[in-house]
Amino acid sequence: MITFDDYICFGISPSMLFPSSFDDELEHFSAIDRCCRLPGYRCFETFLPSNPALRREEIKRMKEYGKILNYNTPGYFQLEGDYNASSDDPSQRKHALEAMKLQIEYAAEARCTLMVFTATPDKGPEKRPMLIKRYEEFFLECADLAGRYGMTAALEPIERGRYKNLILGPTAECAAFIKDMQRQGASNARLILDVTHLPLMEETMEEALGYCMDAGMAHVHMGNAVTDPASSFCGHTHPPIGVQYGCYDCPEIAAQLEMLLRAGYIPSEPGAKRATISLEVRPYPGVSGLTSAQVMYEKMCAAFRDALEAVKNNKTGNASKGSHAAYLQGALFNIYHLYPC
Repeated sequence: MITFDDYICFGISPSMLFPSSFDDELEHFSAIDRCCRLPGYRCFETFLPSNPALRREEIKRMKEYGKILNYNTPGYFQLEGDYNASSDDPSQRKHALEAMKLQIEYAAEARCTLMVFTATPDKGPEKRPMLIKRYEEFFLECADLAGRYGMTAALEPIERGRYKNLILGPTAECAAFIKDMQRQGASNARLILDVTHLPLMEETMEEALGYCMDAGMAHVHMGNAVTDPASSFCGHTHPPIGVQYGCYDCPEIAAQLEMLLRAGYIPSEPGAKRATISLEVRPYPGVSGLTSAQVMYEKMCAAFRDALEAVKNNKTGNASKGSHAAYLQGALFNIYHLYPC
């Protein structure tokens, strides 16, 4: 029987499932350890601890369970201060570069093939060209080091002027930046398509996918987004799929997967080469991270079946109306029906 896993090397962010792991390295190890037992997820989206012993144990645990690490750089590189690679202070720029090189070395220890970068804080249109110029120098040096270890250096678009505020926000600008880096010698520079950020950036899937495919798309992040202020998930929070007030549940996910199939990112037939897609999501309110991950895996499988059927039957746009996705729509129904707490 052909399954979701025959087409997609699927992943998840242990850090987002267990948010305390962002700030506590022991909690980070615990998150990795628990997520290693999730059978449907092959890839992890996170970073590694600075503690050498914990780092070795995390790498060992992932290897034992056959997990692949897509190295996502820590969030403090998006903030003002010592990790700002575009800072006006040369000492901070130097510190940021050395700190990022250390992260690349950590990724190399785990034999990662993907290094995910994000941009730096924006300070308005007048200063932006200079900030981007500094970031170019930083990115080229990091991409060069990553390339020596056989890694792709991928940029993740994140919103500017709404919720977060980074110098490279709109997907079109990120794509132009990556193409410029390629022209300047960074042949391993690519772009991430993060579907969860699109509503926050007020972009459509169609336009963002076009820009990413044109620049070279390394990987896809999926999940959900909330823009309704009535929700505690409003903003850049990575809510779970199907949560109340959210933009995406099974029908929308099915339509997104259909677009990825038609664009050729997901192969039309199963084989050795699979697309890489990962969820970046928080757990459902009041539900454990592991149960949340299992529910969302079922949602993704159902959505993909509808997407694949729509493509096979050559019915454009029909994935969102499929029966598999409709059955699994609604977060709380899924949690209590499939996985009683």
